[in-house]
Amino acid sequence: MITRLKNWPCLLKRFSIQQIHQFTHLSGRLERAPQSGKSSRDPYLVTVVQGRSKKPRFPGERSNQRFGEDSWFVSSTPLAEVMGVADGVGGWRDLGVDAGRFAKELMSCCSGQTQLSDFDGRSPRNLLIAGFQELSHREQPVVGSSTACLATMHRKDCTLYTANLGDSGFLVVRNGRVLHRSVEQTHDFNTPYQLTVPPEDRKESYYCDKPEMAVSTRHSLLPGDLVLLATDGLFDNMPESTLLSILNGLKERGERDLLEGASRVVEKARELSLNASFQSPFAIKARQHNVSYSGGGKPDDITLILSSVEVPSV
Repeated sequence: MITRLKNWPCLLKRFSIQQIHQFTHLSGRLERAPQSGKSSRDPYLVTVVQGRSKKPRFPGERSNQRFGEDSWFVSSTPLAEVMGVADGVGGWRDLGVDAGRFAKELMSCCSGQTQLSDFDGRSPRNLLIAGFQELSHREQPVVGSSTACLATMHRKDCTLYTANLGDSGFLVVRNGRVLHRSVEQTHDFNTPYQLTVPPEDRKESYYCDKPEMAVSTRHSLLPGDLVLLATDGLFDNMPESTLLSILNGLKERGERDLLEGASRVVEKARELSLNASFQSPFAIKARQHNVSYSGGGKPDDITLILSSVEVPSV
């Protein structure tokens, strides 16, 4: 995500052809939820993580749960399975700040909160509140801001609970169709709601949205449903019809098939982001907001978590 900080309009970037050809890094991962503590009859998620950074920043960023300025986590508890994505606001780069560190620390705090004994997975918004409070009250705060999208599947009732703040998001696919999709929150075009820890002497210069502002939803799930979380690097470049075409091509819902599908989605999003003549969702939104944009895709980090709802075989 490349966006503006409040009163810093110069941070809204436009991209040259040379900048568009800087996507390079791709890797995937299977996420197996620990089995301890949960009933053998409860529904569970088969989950994979895939992503691509706009350009490699650190040799070990994949193992550090980062794709460029995006971050993510997957966690499992006896009552719920949890996942989240966060997209660091790229404008901080111009101020000499690692825009992805804040997103990484926010996801780490949220992941840690899921391991507390009173966590039951029914309120990802409360999880986001607790994670942000932990991050923002550090003695040595991490300056920055990011969007966040959290989702939990409560096993006993097979229900998906979500909390989304900004322009990352989620969707649920059932029988080849989008059943539910998040709605982005923005202050202005390309300026999403964002959680922020600003420099102490310049708080008035930044958007400082509250985690309580995250939109919460609840959706009943069925075996075979797909749950997808992603940063705006995916949604700004890939039309829903293209995404569904790839997901509907999955022959099975095992780990290998999900990882193959997630890889195809990320690769296609990258391909479209490099196409200067493609009318991407980002270009269409720019036109709707009367913002001058030459068209084509938008170079950005891409992070995708893809899960399938499964039930144990009898």
